[in-house]
Amino acid sequence: MAYPGLYPGDSMLELHNIYYSYFWQFFIPFLKLGWLEPTLFIVHLATIYLTYWAVWDLSYTLFGNPLSSMFSVAAMIIPHFGFVGFPVVEFAPLSRTFVLPFLLIAINQFMRGRVVPAFFIAGVMYNVHVVSVNFILAMFGLACILEFSRIGFGKILSGLAVFIVAALPVLLWKVGGDPVDLSLRPGWVDLLNRTLFRHIFAMIGPYPATWLIVLSGISIWVMFFIATRYSSSKEMTNTARNFVYAGIIVIVVNVITANWLPITIIIQSQIARMGLWTLIIGYLFFANMLAHLYTEKSLPPFSFGLLATTFFFSPLPLIPVLTWFLVRNVKNMKIIKATAITLGIAVLASIITFLALDFWHPGIYVYGEKTPWIDVQNWARENTPINARFITPPQNWGVQEPDWRVHSERPTVATLSELLVAAFQPGYEDEWKPRFETLAPGALAQFNGDYFTNVELTRQAYDSLTNAQLYRAACRYNAQFVVVEKPFTHDFPVIYENSQFIVYDLTSAACSQ
Repeated sequence: MAYPGLYPGDSMLELHNIYYSYFWQFFIPFLKLGWLEPTLFIVHLATIYLTYWAVWDLSYTLFGNPLSSMFSVAAMIIPHFGFVGFPVVEFAPLSRTFVLPFLLIAINQFMRGRVVPAFFIAGVMYNVHVVSVNFILAMFGLACILEFSRIGFGKILSGLAVFIVAALPVLLWKVGGDPVDLSLRPGWVDLLNRTLFRHIFAMIGPYPATWLIVLSGISIWVMFFIATRYSSSKEMTNTARNFVYAGIIVIVVNVITANWLPITIIIQSQIARMGLWTLIIGYLFFANMLAHLYTEKSLPPFSFGLLATTFFFSPLPLIPVLTWFLVRNVKNMKIIKATAITLGIAVLASIITFLALDFWHPGIYVYGEKTPWIDVQNWARENTPINARFITPPQNWGVQEPDWRVHSERPTVATLSELLVAAFQPGYEDEWKPRFETLAPGALAQFNGDYFTNVELTRQAYDSLTNAQLYRAACRYNAQFVVVEKPFTHDFPVIYENSQFIVYDLTSAACSQ
């Protein structure tokens, strides 16, 4: 948006207008002043602080107990993963992370009976991240239906009116954009499930990670319903229960849609992300229960310590749920202490796993972490023309690993990460497949829904390309440079290399066509 001349001919970047959000436009002036990264860092810190403040305040509204609020905030320090696998606090100021504290404030307002301000805040945030606000509307909507007599028709109607007014900028933008697509696209959904998104759409897959994600999501519901009896406000608990019911309904709809009725607009909305909101509610209520158990001393000290440890430190909600059933139903302290060793190992193993997989990566990197992958991108940005096109390892992208385009500001022929766009734009995959097949021949046909296997298949296919295949790919897609990860090498002129990557120069190659 700031520099339209960037990424010429890059199909992925040409679709940026499908994201209906005004969020990034606010950063254009800072980008042009050279202050983008520090500004994003400050916004990220402010967003995190506001998120923790909103968690504290919402907990206090629900339970009126400072200890519950403190436990709720502490519970959000270690990332927890439920449906979809998104943590609450993420690595950067994404539009969805920016709206999080404001939507928590909206929920807080709703809980306090201030329905109209709640809808207004949601409407304003609709201009920043439509998908997140849709989940809030689902929760508010079901609560309004089931608590109609308490809330009243006037508040509901006024709330909807102010929401529409506040959301009008993005609603008008959407009216002039793509229409709502109610068509069925089984082939498109099958591709998404086979490549990167089985854990989001079909959920259950042929590899253990999907089952663990689903079990963790269900565990959050169990946490919530276990803990509701410790809440003193029946009215707020009832509203929270309706919010969780809305989450359960949305997840069920997601499973039906992804497996049997692939309606395009529902798939595009990635409604399984609703699990984030039930995760927050579940942890707030469980934290309150823990505060009551601490105050009442209704558990032996060792049992309480075990439950608190698994609750605060386990990334997987399944582990504190299992701990709860252990300490509540087993009276033999020797059995509890013996089992505690297994639970402790499970918590430690889950933390190590998420660190090793880079799903959790603590650290402060205002300008991006200094890695060989970012280094080669920086070299490309500083030493090649703006219209230079690269062939790059298509699998190099992850939660903490930036896509080639991020730091290089240069287009690339094909990447696995482009499926992130395909999940929002059906039909894009038809144009992407030939490009991807050229760089990773045969890989797509072997994809089975296992993300890690698919990445490795892509890596092996790309590394197996011969000099002739790379040359033909460069000619076909007008690429001037090839990036290869060591130890693999090719017989082309080397223009740059670092400890992990080599850049080959094909600008002097004469293509026959």
